Amino acid sequence: MSSYVVVGAGICGLTAAILLAKRFDKVILVEQAPHCGGLLQTVTDDAGHSYDQGTHIPETTGIKEIDDILFCEQHSQKWQSIDKLRTGNYFAGSWDLNTQTIDARKLPLELYHHGLGEFMDCTDIPKDLDIEAYLTKSLGSTFYQELALPVIRKLYGQDVDPSTLTAKTGVNYFGAGRIIASNQRLTALLKQDAVFDAKLGFHHQAEYESQLRQKGGELPEFYYPTTGQRVQFWTDSLLQKAKELGVEVLTSTSVTKIDHANGKIHGLKLSNDRVIDCGFLFWSVPPVFALKAAELEIKKANVSFRTAHLLHYTFDTQLLNTQSHYIWNWDPAIPFFRATLYQNLSADPLFQVTLEYLSGAQDHHKYGLEEGMKDLLKMGLISPETKLVSSLEQKIDNTFPLPTFEFAQATQNNYDALNNTLDNIVISGRFSGQCWLQGDVLRKAYHDINALIIE
Repeated sequence: MSSYVVVGAGICGLTAAILLAKRFDKVILVEQAPHCGGLLQTVTDDAGHSYDQGTHIPETTGIKEIDDILFCEQHSQKWQSIDKLRTGNYFAGSWDLNTQTIDARKLPLELYHHGLGEFMDCTDIPKDLDIEAYLTKSLGSTFYQELALPVIRKLYGQDVDPSTLTAKTGVNYFGAGRIIASNQRLTALLKQDAVFDAKLGFHHQAEYESQLRQKGGELPEFYYPTTGQRVQFWTDSLLQKAKELGVEVLTSTSVTKIDHANGKIHGLKLSNDRVIDCGFLFWSVPPVFALKAAELEIKKANVSFRTAHLLHYTFDTQLLNTQSHYIWNWDPAIPFFRATLYQNLSADPLFQVTLEYLSGAQDHHKYGLEEGMKDLLKMGLISPETKLVSSLEQKIDNTFPLPTFEFAQATQNNYDALNNTLDNIVISGRFSGQCWLQGDVLRKAYHDINALIIE
């Protein structure tokens, strides 16, 4: 009997394995790492305090079958429901706890007025493909230089040439594409126009929710584990469900050869020399590895990856921000870009925060636990009386690539080469280049797998 094989045991791969196991008899999940979950893990410091590695707050997808898989325990005490995701931002030395969007009004008055005039003159949606040209024509030169460019530098590196980066990847997700430029009343009026709606953010989350409902959209529900495992509980529960459905899980294993003929995959050879009859392959890791295993031509590119640094802290007293789940830091003087405030996520009595910042191979700046503590104090997230209980510093290489045109073109070419050559393969996950956000990845996986049954 041919097997349905899933390669990559992140959230997408685990979910795909479960969906396949509910439809087919023999499913095998192959993961190169010694554990499942990808970057989504829980780490522990020397004092035994746990933190998330790869900070995500799980959310519903709107597809009942997937949501039942992801949150099968949501009505038990193992999941805590979060009514809405509360984000804020820090910029120009002050807080905004209502939105993650940068407020241009915090700029020096003369600079703000000059930028506002340019911003109002930008009355077309740009068709430019690179971040620099797109955002300059969308926001105006001043707001691009003063607001968007520092965010790009923080995320992609101080030496990066923005004209080499694609506007398609990550502009709005990371907060560089929308700003607050005026008061709430004028913003509401301007957002009635499609051009300004695309580049203006809401002042409050409730405004976004109201607009989404008017357009017939549904707000996702958010959950966070109540167990001491933190987000590790999510990956562990999915792994357990996969095994209960009969999925064979192979860790510390990779695919070294894909045998195919006439557009069909018929066998796989694994790194442990095992050979598998394969009737369908769900590939959720970079397509370049599948091309290599199938001995197909690979489109090569010069790729620079960002390295993630996570600074984890446990304190003896409550953080001064008792509202936000995430804080986005757009202040160029402070290196980290996001803080996760665990005390506001769960009923856990520990007062914890994780700071995330990014570097590249050429970055020589060292930003460690001591510097992070100073910035938490400077920003007013902790008080001078707050004492550190324990901490942990992490470095994770190759978390994501710079979104250059060269990389994007190579990714698309490699995706097309696989997709057009082999009929019984689904290329999924973020590395497919087809979608980025986790919810979009899971929804695509669901529809791709269901298309198998129709065929």
